[in-house]
Amino acid sequence: MATKLPPLGPRIRRLPRNPAFWYVAALTAMWPVLHLLPPERVHALRTWASTDLGNLRLWPDGHPIESLTVSVFVPQDTIWVWPVFALSLFAVVGALGARRAVASVALVHVAATALTEGLVWWRIEHGSLPAEAAHAMDTGPSYVVVTALTLAATRARPAWSRAVWLLMLAVAAPALLAGLPDGETAAVGHLASLLAGLALAAAHRFGRRPQTGRSAPPVTGGRPA
Repeated sequence: MATKLPPLGPRIRRLPRNPAFWYVAALTAMWPVLHLLPPERVHALRTWASTDLGNLRLWPDGHPIESLTVSVFVPQDTIWVWPVFALSLFAVVGALGARRAVASVALVHVAATALTEGLVWWRIEHGSLPAEAAHAMDTGPSYVVVTALTLAATRARPAWSRAVWLLMLAVAAPALLAGLPDGETAAVGHLASLLAGLALAAAHRFGRRPQTGRSAPPVTGGRPA
């Protein structure tokens, strides 16, 4: 007997409640926007959204919250590919739930940015980078996407679908990790995002409460005397 597929209507109606839908939609919309805007406007947007040391300063010298938030929607290269990779967020939301999925990728994005910009600061202080590196443009969804691909490749349901995300991660990895032997900050951030994704996958896996098959007895009284 053939398996009856669930109707698509309820699934489509649930899409607006899924944060993965809005993120993929925003990245998709950014593709034509960045092509239609004049080059000077695109440069101004990326400069403002950049998570460089200058923008990460506390107010009023910088705008850290704004740059950390907006930068994940403003790719620099291969704009078309990021919405495709970001589809992995649907698998992450399905596996972890919306709140934990958003919290996981946001936490890694902030941590990887802090790591890479801290590395830039350290190198400037020790003379291995010029002072201008404090304002080097740094935008894009790569830390979020690498984390999402890693979580999807390890936690997606059904289990066979993890092979799809693992393949996509393997395809993206050479470009994302290029420059790692030379200590390029972006590659360091991508490696940190991948490792953090693995750590989060393990934490979510082993942190779940075991299913016993029996519900707890109902509480019938108040707090014991």
